[in-house]
Amino acid sequence: MPEFSGHLSRRGALGLALIGAAAAAPEAMAAPGDVAIKHYIPVRLKPGMDQLALDRWYMTYHAPQVRRAFKAWQRNYVSFRSYLPPAEATASYPIWYGRMTEIQFNSIDDFRATRPNNIYGALQSFTPPPGGWAANTLFDTETSTVPVNPNELHLSLDTPPKELPYLRWIVFYKIPTGVSAESWDSWFKNVHAKELIKAPGLKRFGSYKTVADQTHPRVAEFWFDDYPAWRKAFLDPAPKFTAPAWGGAFPFAETISMFVGENPDVDFVNDDRVIP
Repeated sequence: MPEFSGHLSRRGALGLALIGAAAAAPEAMAAPGDVAIKHYIPVRLKPGMDQLALDRWYMTYHAPQVRRAFKAWQRNYVSFRSYLPPAEATASYPIWYGRMTEIQFNSIDDFRATRPNNIYGALQSFTPPPGGWAANTLFDTETSTVPVNPNELHLSLDTPPKELPYLRWIVFYKIPTGVSAESWDSWFKNVHAKELIKAPGLKRFGSYKTVADQTHPRVAEFWFDDYPAWRKAFLDPAPKFTAPAWGGAFPFAETISMFVGENPDVDFVNDDRVIP
């Protein structure tokens, strides 16, 4: 499949079909050793579009075609239907609604090996979403390619099985202009994470660094019992954290995020539909 510019990889037209196109670009950074990686792919329904329209296109056409082309390398390919975020949450944070897809490979090199001379062709051989690849009217999407396990596991409390699923808030950070990745990482680990772990009701908290040069190169994942617990931690009252040197308000960077459960509703590798 051909390479595409960062602009196209950032905004919906090519998202799911590219499944992390930036990770295959020549400037991509190498993963250490043979660390297993995953694409985190949040998919946002565009205004006025319905979840059923996304699911019909994705499950009928796109996912089977992705599997046809790349299944020799994929270790896992699951998708989570997201929770519809309340208006009070989206008023404070850019929380997307749609799907979160996760695709795992043994290494970044295994993912790159899917691309040269693929007999199933390029993007144009995949069934396009409504509106076509260049101007699809159905969704926007992003991709962050990270290790399967977080680079840092800041908090890990017991999360035993319970009647209702845990709520995972997955946040994708764009490092502010003029701030180095090293400065961000030092502040996040040594200052911000130490305050975040004190958030009431927080069960688990891990952070990731992408293994490629991507729009959102840092990702954090927060687990709570449910939405009311998340609300108490991040909405009511508004949290107060130590600002970094570059200033701003929490979360101190441009972000996108999504609410999902701990279990996917679709497993494409095993052709299984899982109760969330």
